Formats: sequence, structure tokens, C-alpha cells
Amino acid sequence: MQFQTRIFVPVKNPGARIVNFAGPLMVGGIFLTGILRALKVPESYKDYSLGLIGLGILCWIVGRIVAKGNLFTIGLSDTELVVAEDGVWVGKEFYPVEQITDLDFMIEGFDGAPSIRTWIVLFRKPARLSGANNKIHWRAGGKRYIYQFYLPDQLSMSQLGQVFRIYYERGVSFGECNRGGPTFLFHQVRSKKELEELKSRYGFR
Repeated sequence: MQFQTRIFVPVKNPGARIVNFAGPLMVGGIFLTGILRALKVPESYKDYSLGLIGLGILCWIVGRIVAKGNLFTIGLSDTELVVAEDGVWVGKEFYPVEQITDLDFMIEGFDGAPSIRTWIVLFRKPARLSGANNKIHWRAGGKRYIYQFYLPDQLSMSQLGQVFRIYYERGVSFGECNRGGPTFLFHQVRSKKELEELKSRYGFR
């Protein structure tokens, strides 16, 4: 049993980099406004904070225009990632399970899956995941490896889950989590104790 996908690599996107300046500039402007009000400085000095906010808005607009709406700074490469029951392949490089330590997976979800965010959204469709924010990292041969990979659909996520089951059955040391913390077969757990109880219930080591 194996899970196969492709990894992401950094790509040049000047527009996205410009947009990244927008948030800090606007937050800085708002923060500066609060400080100036607290210090009761003359009104003329408040133009500096408004200038920062305006510059942040300008960066956001210009950046999106330059990026043509595509704010990704990563792109899919031709390098394949294969997570198999006997180890991990990255391209032509193979890392046997026996030689891997600190194996961890951070799984956000597959492309098109409903977002777990609880924001109240009006007059628009619920947010969907991109399938891009999934990561794997491990140590082998004294080096640390980390890769961001793509989950294209629910079937691919199910295949990864089958590999997880095999790891649990064989007692392979690994961890899985999402942004909310530790998970067990992609389901959220509240503590290490609950994780061990679930593993025991399913007959895993």
C-alpha cells in the first residue's frame, strides 16, 4: 500500500511578495494610531499612522494587480513523493522506515474539502481548502527533511490514511496532526491519553 503525490517548490511571485507587506503596514499604522492617541500628541503627527495604513492598502491593491489574483509563492514540481509501508520516496531517493526518526505529518485536507474555519460568511459560498497546506518531515542520516505536498482529492487522502493504519499496526513511530493539534486517522484528539486509548481500541500499538 502506498500514497503518491507531488511536492511543492518555491516560485517567483513579486505580486504576492508586495501583498505580504500590506498586513504589517496596516497593523503598524493602527498600532501607531493607538500609541499617538494615548500620548496625546498633536493631530499633525497622526498623519504618519494614516500614511502607513494608506501604504498598506496601496501594497495590497498593487500586489494583487501584479500577481493577477494568484498569490501563491509555491508551485507543483515534477518530483514525486511516495509514502509507502516500507518507507518514503522523494524522487529517486528512498528512506526506509527503519532509518527514519521523528516522522510527522501535518494534514490540512484535500483540494475542495470544506474549510474547518468557523467564520460567519454571508452572501458567498463556504470556503474550500486548496489541498496545498500538507507537510511531511522526518530525520534520516543526521539530516532533517521537510516537504509540502498536494492532496488532490478524497481518494488520495484515504490512501494516505491506509498507510497510517499500516504504520499503527506495525508500531511504526510517527505522528499526525492538523492546525488544531494531534489527530488519529485524521480525526482530532484532545490529548495524548485519548490518542493511546483510541490506538488500543483499534488494536494498534
